[in-house]
Amino acid sequence: MAKYHKYVFDVKNRKLVGDFETMYQNESKENFDSWHQDDTRQLQRKIDLAILEDYNFSKIIDIGCGKGSLSHLLKKKNNYVLGLDISQTAVNIAQERFPDIDFLSTDVNQIENFSSLMNKMGGVNLVFTSEVFSYIENWKELLVEISKSSEYFMISLYIPENPIGFVKSENDLVEEIEKNFEVIEHISLNTTNFVIVFAKRKNI
Repeated sequence: MAKYHKYVFDVKNRKLVGDFETMYQNESKENFDSWHQDDTRQLQRKIDLAILEDYNFSKIIDIGCGKGSLSHLLKKKNNYVLGLDISQTAVNIAQERFPDIDFLSTDVNQIENFSSLMNKMGGVNLVFTSEVFSYIENWKELLVEISKSSEYFMISLYIPENPIGFVKSENDLVEEIEKNFEVIEHISLNTTNFVIVFAKRKNI
C-alpha cells in the first residue's frame, strides 16, 4: 500500500480519513508523492490532455489541484488557471512551483464556498478535476453548481470495485453528469479502473 493511503482511507473500517493537510506536510519526511502527482506519464493524464488539446479555454479551475502538476499543464500563454485544494500546504507548494498560476485553499465540499468563488469570477470556461470526487461527499450538488458556472467539465477518476469513496460506480457518476451536461467523451480504462468524462453544459 502506498505511504499516503493511510491519510486518505481507513481500509479496515471502510471510511474516509481525509487528512490531506497532514499528508502533504509529511511527504518530504516520509519520502512519497501523493497520488504520484509528478508522474505525468500516467495514461489517464495523457488522455485528459489529449482531449483538451483542441480547445482553448480562457478561464480554467482545477478542483483538487494538489501540488499543481496538472494545473501547470493546463496553463497556456493566453489563459487564466486557478487551482483549488483543501490543503494549504499543497497550495503553498504549488504556488512556489508555478508562480504564473493562482492557487487557493478552499473546501469545495462546502458548496457555498465554490458558489461564492464562481460569482466573483463571473463563471469559467472549464472546470477540471482529477482523482478528487471520491473524497467529496456532496459531489452531486457540486456538479449542479459547476453546471451553472462553467461551459465545460472534465473529470478523471479512479473507481475501484466496491469503493470506499463517495462515488460508488461509473454508472452513477456518468448519470449525474448527464443530468447537467452533454457528454462529449466517455472513456473507461478497465485495467486501471479509471473513468474519464468530458462534457459541455447543455445550453451551449
